[in-house]
Amino acid sequence: MPILIVEDNATNAMILKHLAKKVTDDEIVVESDAARALTLCHNTFFSMLIVDQILPGMTGLEVVRKIRMMERYDGVPIVMVTADQEPKLQDAAHEAGVTAFLTKPVEAVAFRNLLISHLGLRSSTPAAAG
Repeated sequence: MPILIVEDNATNAMILKHLAKKVTDDEIVVESDAARALTLCHNTFFSMLIVDQILPGMTGLEVVRKIRMMERYDGVPIVMVTADQEPKLQDAAHEAGVTAFLTKPVEAVAFRNLLISHLGLRSSTPAAAG
């Protein structure tokens, strides 16, 4: 199933897509507009959503709240990615239904591990011999 990245900064979107492609063969859909992202969620079922907080037209929190109103997204992981490290935002994000919270710049290994964890994937890197 496809993954949706809602990110208005083209460079950040490209980085997130590139990092996700290292973990999964699923289609990665990038949408820069929050309203269009919501329309996509109505028309397509995504296995995971990665949402920036600062978006044109509405905040990432508003996007998450609207997505969580769609019953079919009840169990779908939603990751919020933002440069804002304010604890109040993290609390509000979790209350809105955000599954995980990453701060920018996104650390590649943390992002990869998060995707593996939430998508139920196995790491493609060999385990260290112990």
